[in-house]
Amino acid sequence: MITFAKHTHEHSKVEKIGFYLSLACAVHCIATPVLITLLPFLGGSFIENHSWEIWFIGGSLILAGVLLFNDYRKHLNALPLVLLAGSLFVKLLEIVWLGEKFEFLTGTLGALFIALAYYFNWKYKKECSC
Repeated sequence: MITFAKHTHEHSKVEKIGFYLSLACAVHCIATPVLITLLPFLGGSFIENHSWEIWFIGGSLILAGVLLFNDYRKHLNALPLVLLAGSLFVKLLEIVWLGEKFEFLTGTLGALFIALAYYFNWKYKKECSC
């Protein structure tokens, strides 16, 4: 099994990183349309290059998956994993069916699902003292 830290205190630091990455993703999804509108001179290379976005989303999902699954084994509440799966589903829905036209909505919704998954995971860990 993959673990990021041996101690609970260190594990919490990694969880916080994952939580803040998902919030940063939500801010990105909200701010990008505004930046595109207000700062068109940025449009060329940075905004059109989606490779960094793929790495960012992929890294966030992998980090969240490992952390949430490890904690699920302790508190046995599947809601955080369901929310993570919902986030992945929303992103796949965008890629396969909706396209970039709805990226603002799907990106924001996906990041919100991950942030909620972390929130409920913390709540369940606190309740079970694990």
